[in-house]
Amino acid sequence: MDQARPTVSFQFGDAVAAAYHFDPGSGACRQTGVDPLPAAEGGWVWLHLKLTDIRARHWLARHGALPAAVAQWLLDGPDRVQMQRLDGWLVGAANGLHHDFAFEPDQIGRLRFCVGPNLLVTGRRHPLRVVDEIRRSLAGGSGPGTALGMLALIAGHLAAEAEAMVEKLMDEVDGIEDRVLDDRSTSRTVEDRQALGRIRRRAATLRRHLLPEGAVVAAGLDDLPDWADPAGRAGLAAAADRFRRVARSIDEVIDRARLLQDEIAAQRAEAMNRSLLALSVLTAIFLPMTLITGIFGMNVAGLPGLQSPEGFLWVMVLILVAGIATLALMFWRRMF
Repeated sequence: MDQARPTVSFQFGDAVAAAYHFDPGSGACRQTGVDPLPAAEGGWVWLHLKLTDIRARHWLARHGALPAAVAQWLLDGPDRVQMQRLDGWLVGAANGLHHDFAFEPDQIGRLRFCVGPNLLVTGRRHPLRVVDEIRRSLAGGSGPGTALGMLALIAGHLAAEAEAMVEKLMDEVDGIEDRVLDDRSTSRTVEDRQALGRIRRRAATLRRHLLPEGAVVAAGLDDLPDWADPAGRAGLAAAADRFRRVARSIDEVIDRARLLQDEIAAQRAEAMNRSLLALSVLTAIFLPMTLITGIFGMNVAGLPGLQSPEGFLWVMVLILVAGIATLALMFWRRMF
């Protein structure tokens, strides 16, 4: 029978993007190694792994700190936003922004996690901004008292990221709205229409990725393990409420962008109608005038005034009178 291979040992900076040990009594934290993990009675540990590194995958598959089903889920579980119980642990996945996020749909990555009473393991396939934010927040040497509290802190940072993106979209919409509502500003109509299209596409992408977050976290609150602490529960509940507010804000951005597009289209249609009206009025005025010039331009015998020296003057007077009469008739019939 084949003997089990030994656990791979590595330190911070290799396959581990972050590794911290927390003292629940004092709230102090420090960077730590992966093997061996600190004892349960000595506090709790947060590990953030690079799932694209074979050493991290091998550690998850071999280390006894995680139940086999939990480790397997973290490696190959469903790649969708969720949070559920598994073998007494809480496992799930959430959406996070790439570290070099440039507001493109393919730059929203997945953060996978599993949390137990004394251990939180998160993993990613692409550097995520939220991890850097958490690490900076821990630079002062203190952090949450429990692993579930850290998960709630991560969820709160993810919600804050979403809020910042939505606020940026709101600011763009505000600027366009000011120009659209100013009837004198028509020089950037095409640019504003294109910008509103981009905003709606970005908001729709964010909505698709972020809308499930609040519902998943809220549903997971009803099925937390027995070891879940009140502070962690409260933190997750606050994050769920924040995600729901972000979802409503995204819907507001989409609605406002749609209304502004409709307003721009209405303004363009109104301007086009005014131009067509002016063209129609000019056409109607010049129609009888053109008819007169056409008649007197025929090269046939019998045209009046051909031999008269005042013929040209009378034709011009007739053309002018026809134009004025047509204009007066249009005013009388209130055609414009």
